[in-house]
Amino acid sequence: MRSYSLGLTAVLLSMSALASITVSSAHAALSPEPDNAQVAWILADAKTGHIAASQNSELLLKPASTQKLVTTLAGALALGPDWRYQTQVYYRGVLDNGHLVGDLLVDFVGDPTLTREQLRDLLKRSGVSQISGNLLLNQARFNGYDRGNGGSWNDLSLCYTAPVSALILDRNCVQGALYATSGQPARATVPAHQPVKVSAEVEVVGPAEQKRRFCELEVAMTPPNQYRLTGCIGPRKEPWPLRFAIQDVEAWGQDLSRWALDQAGIRLVGTIKDSRINIPLNADDWQPVASQQSPPLKELTRVILEQSDNLYADSLLRTLGAEHFRQSGSFANGTQAVREILLAEAGLDLGPSWLADGSGLSAHNLLRAQDLLAVLLVIANEPRAQWLKALLPVSGESGTLLYRKSVQDPSLKGKIQAKTGTIAHVQNLAGFLDTDNGQQKVFVLLQNALSISPQHEKDIAAGIGEWPARRFERDWLSSAVHNGSIDQGAIE
Repeated sequence: MRSYSLGLTAVLLSMSALASITVSSAHAALSPEPDNAQVAWILADAKTGHIAASQNSELLLKPASTQKLVTTLAGALALGPDWRYQTQVYYRGVLDNGHLVGDLLVDFVGDPTLTREQLRDLLKRSGVSQISGNLLLNQARFNGYDRGNGGSWNDLSLCYTAPVSALILDRNCVQGALYATSGQPARATVPAHQPVKVSAEVEVVGPAEQKRRFCELEVAMTPPNQYRLTGCIGPRKEPWPLRFAIQDVEAWGQDLSRWALDQAGIRLVGTIKDSRINIPLNADDWQPVASQQSPPLKELTRVILEQSDNLYADSLLRTLGAEHFRQSGSFANGTQAVREILLAEAGLDLGPSWLADGSGLSAHNLLRAQDLLAVLLVIANEPRAQWLKALLPVSGESGTLLYRKSVQDPSLKGKIQAKTGTIAHVQNLAGFLDTDNGQQKVFVLLQNALSISPQHEKDIAAGIGEWPARRFERDWLSSAVHNGSIDQGAIE
């Protein structure tokens, strides 16, 4: 076990006491928080961990994608920045001059970057030109559900919830388009090379008619990867972009593997089958012939933090479960692995917090502001984790902070490095900020249970006022950056 140089345990033990000293004065200085919401925040020194101000730091809230900070920190400590996914091809039988009398196996390991073209090249590098047996698509690396508990059922067709299976090809996602010309039925298309079927029975109507009928675009999914669009949509000159998450991973893998075999010039006598063979336990039977490595974890983590990629984050979580427990990775052992890694490597105890996935997409996740503060302090001060900080989005410059409206003021540009977190009724931000007087702070700002009246929403759409959570976040950040504290004069 490596001890954390800041004495993290002491920081956490003192957090409640410090909060009780600072909450009353800091809270009095704040502009009104969003009505009826749950709000928690902390502002602290990035080096010492000294808490300047805090509120509700022990309140369990939905972290949304700020949870990716927790997952990537565990990945940094357990695997390191140079670790890579490795997809391998094995054969069983007799291989002679390209002719395999036996089976060829592709061992998929959850590499979120793997494409059909890379699979083609991987098969070609195997040196096999004919397979008298079967092609096995092995998914023993992961087991259990391919999505975390607590996801929204009507998000299943969307690519940001694509199944995090061991077999990932082209992000397990298909792009298409919906053509909606006024006076004509809508028409859905997908590229001819995609092995999915999309049909549409969608009316094209004006906004007033949509509102009167409470009519929306809906999708029904049936195997193998068939999507039926119904409902109604507004007219548009340009096609509406569609992105469908694959539902039948086995069918998807077989279709793309069949394409890869054909493109690689490999003749298959048998069939393409799914398998769950634990290769290390059967090493005498299977011989490796080719491998494909992903980019290093540092590059993958940039995608997780900068673009808030759920597929990358949840694959990393399941991989941590596989590596830590030396068994097939799942959401269950992945979340436990994260807890054990953070405790053993950084002395960070997540206590009553609840982890359901690695991305923060699940509504079951619960974290305290003090948990995220502790994670940020490790990132700021632990040499094995400091590379994570440089991968965070920068206000007005990169990633999910490039266009975030709360940080568009020119005085905030480049001053904030943070992970965003947004799901329904949740708007969070956690990271680092540079004050005008040259100090660096860590901060956590969590806003949950956000909702406004329908009339208030209409007013905002008409340009009257703004979203309360956005205003509060902007003013809170402005006060922290310009004053180094939560100051009423800077907010009002």
